[in-house]
Amino acid sequence: MIKNNLFYKLLALGVAIGLWMYVNAEQNPRARRTFTVPITIANVAKGYVAEASESEATITISGLKSITDSIQRVTAVVDLNQSMPKSRLEKNVEVQANVFGVAPADLDDLDVAVNPGKIKVHIEALSGKRLPVEVKFPIAPPLGYSYSNPQLVPGSVSVSGKSTEVSMVKRIVLALPSKMSDSSIDDYFELSALDSSGNIVNDVKLSPEKVRLKLELVEVPATKTVIVSPNVVGDPKYPARVNRVTVSPSSVTIEGKPSSLVGISTVTTDRISVENAEGTVTKEVDLRVPPPVRVSGRSSVKVTIYIGVHE
Repeated sequence: MIKNNLFYKLLALGVAIGLWMYVNAEQNPRARRTFTVPITIANVAKGYVAEASESEATITISGLKSITDSIQRVTAVVDLNQSMPKSRLEKNVEVQANVFGVAPADLDDLDVAVNPGKIKVHIEALSGKRLPVEVKFPIAPPLGYSYSNPQLVPGSVSVSGKSTEVSMVKRIVLALPSKMSDSSIDDYFELSALDSSGNIVNDVKLSPEKVRLKLELVEVPATKTVIVSPNVVGDPKYPARVNRVTVSPSSVTIEGKPSSLVGISTVTTDRISVENAEGTVTKEVDLRVPPPVRVSGRSSVKVTIYIGVHE
């Protein structure tokens, strides 16, 4: 019986299967969905940092429409659940796609393609150190003034980041503005991390990022050379007269605040009396300078007064 009309029976079976597939495809066709998502790095060990060569992945999912329509969310993950290098390492790691909203039994019926399938991941150990803060003065202080010793709070900061970047940092500098006021400073300033050549190292973290600086602009003594003027009083015994006066040294250096030195061009000596003198008078006498100006070095000079009837 089976052999009778076998051809027609096989033909009927084929038609039935084709109709079933047609009806099933009409009711639950296949579909494709594409997602572009950021790549996240998971399981980075404490004390390390990881950077991916790509920031996004394109995930294409194909399957029955009823299953693909149930997809709620898709993620792209690079899993670093493995031993970390001592310092740094670059390696190719597979990008894994996670599909959410689909029943676990239906996941095997989906075709998932990830582009890129693998990416390079740079893994590096973190490190840190502490360095003192230096103050950089962009310009010299005004004439007659100087900067006091800077007071920094705190006086040092911590530097942290990738071990290769941290090792490059040799100095922490507080750079004052190129235009400074003529008054004292008490403010917070940002810091810069510099390498051995004075270039800024950007990829490190400073803690704190700002420090407080107290700086005084103080007036400092200036110097000036002035002529010594002898203060000779009295008259020699007649008919003698003062023929000549010499001073050794004839000029001296005085020091003081610039504002105090402005109007001084000469300094006088204590009085030297030649009353009734008949011959040459030589005396070591002190100099008279207005306070707070003072003489730099010896504060006395030798004055010789030549007296006679004829020069």
